[in-house]
Amino acid sequence: MPRGYLLLGAFIWSNYMKKIVKICSIALFVALSASVVSAADATNGKQLARKCSVCHGRDGLSRDSEVPSLAGQPEFYLRKSMTDFKVGAREDRRMSLMARAWDDEDIMDLAAWFSSIIVTVEMPAE
Repeated sequence: MPRGYLLLGAFIWSNYMKKIVKICSIALFVALSASVVSAADATNGKQLARKCSVCHGRDGLSRDSEVPSLAGQPEFYLRKSMTDFKVGAREDRRMSLMARAWDDEDIMDLAAWFSSIIVTVEMPAE
């Protein structure tokens, strides 16, 4: 076999390995990022949620049609919503006041707590 073919094969193999290493690096980064995000403290979130219970209910299920239930909502959605209230991208006279006092850790903890609540649904009999 001519030497050129061996060099071409090594070059192709080298590029293939570079792609594999890049994909593995991205996967590792995503995995590590997810573990940082899930480092939120739901127990602390439960303590912080006492103030939320006035409007959102003690169990995160609101009895007020103008106030959303927080129990069982996805963590990402809760973090985004609370952050939006904090920075003013979303407005509500009560929530905007509450959110100003939260730091990023509080928001992560609250989101971890409310998203950890399991809500069950019972279908009506037919």
